Amino acid sequence: MESIPKYNFDKIMLCGIGILKNLDDEGNFSTIQNQQKNNSLKGVINIGRIKIKEVAKKAGVGVGTVSRVLNKREHVSSATRERVIEVIKELDYQPHAIARSLSSKKTNTITVYLLQDFTGFRTNVVRGIQSELRKFNFDIILNCLDNAEEVKTLSKRIQNFYIQSKTDGCIIISLLPESKLKPDLIPKDYPIVLIDSQRDNLSSVYIDNVSAAYNAVNYLFQQGHRSIGYIMGVQSTTSGYERLLGVKKFYQEKGITLDNRFISIDHFTFKAGKKAMKRFLLQEDTNSLTAIFAASDYQAAGAEKALKEAGLKVPNDVSLIGFDDNPLSEYLDLTTFSQPIYDIGVLGAKIILRELGCLEVFPKMKFSFDTKIESKNDKMHITLIPKMIFRKSVKKLG
Repeated sequence: MESIPKYNFDKIMLCGIGILKNLDDEGNFSTIQNQQKNNSLKGVINIGRIKIKEVAKKAGVGVGTVSRVLNKREHVSSATRERVIEVIKELDYQPHAIARSLSSKKTNTITVYLLQDFTGFRTNVVRGIQSELRKFNFDIILNCLDNAEEVKTLSKRIQNFYIQSKTDGCIIISLLPESKLKPDLIPKDYPIVLIDSQRDNLSSVYIDNVSAAYNAVNYLFQQGHRSIGYIMGVQSTTSGYERLLGVKKFYQEKGITLDNRFISIDHFTFKAGKKAMKRFLLQEDTNSLTAIFAASDYQAAGAEKALKEAGLKVPNDVSLIGFDDNPLSEYLDLTTFSQPIYDIGVLGAKIILRELGCLEVFPKMKFSFDTKIESKNDKMHITLIPKMIFRKSVKKLG
């Protein structure tokens, strides 16, 4: 059996029939398969074990009767139904998910499209999605689109996955600001949920990066800082674009000119942060720079390293704010923004389960973050505002 290249997931679902066999023609994918033992009637793929004929024989009924019990159909007596269920449990029979999908037209599979790098942020989002879908015996197919040319074909890919593999819906993580889905290529009854982006006609779970960045600049101004450097993320990403937008919004509202010499746009990495800070330090007016806002904790850490090498200390000489609240930020005692990354994935999964009819009512949840929930044209939009975590990297001036 051929192996799937490039991925190293713990569990890979390989299908011997044609439903998922040739999907690599339209893009790399991997399926993260639910391997947890499940004694409920909704099973997962189980090749080479107990057959439905064996269940029927031991229960003393026909195969059709077992099928009706599995699919919760009528015309089966209570006594017969109980006997079949007991045999199913005794034999640890788990129906073949793909075979069942041929008759039910459902695969219990959701395609997850990852439109940007597989970073720690997106890894945890996928974990949240998978964890929630597993509760309802759903699997995911992970489809990574690594470059702009692949992203342009997204609508066609969604159509192909729907036609070829009949996945029940899809979740798109980090749809780019300029990306547009083509409605004529996507079936109207095919549920789509966006995570880390927004469109009015699709349900979404969204991080309000604009408000968070605005609040970061506002806090620095409250602490007396006016000469601030901004280490932002690449603008082809949702978070990079919106965090810079939040910075610009603050300056526009205050009627203040933003000094472009102290804006850096690069990747969300330690190396990029260090490089940006070194460039800032070479500017003529560097001595007036009192604070840095970085779009990620890794960039902030790189900036701190460059400052240290230049003989400057945080926050005595330069104040510093990051974003993400990863473990590195706590080590650096960095003021930053926390966002419920894992929960974003859980919420996205809950929304698509609701649209598939698996949840009659969206469950009430308690959030430790400021949250706004809206419903427009039967589409749910959940907006989460990152929480500012105050540590010791910002100095009050004056």
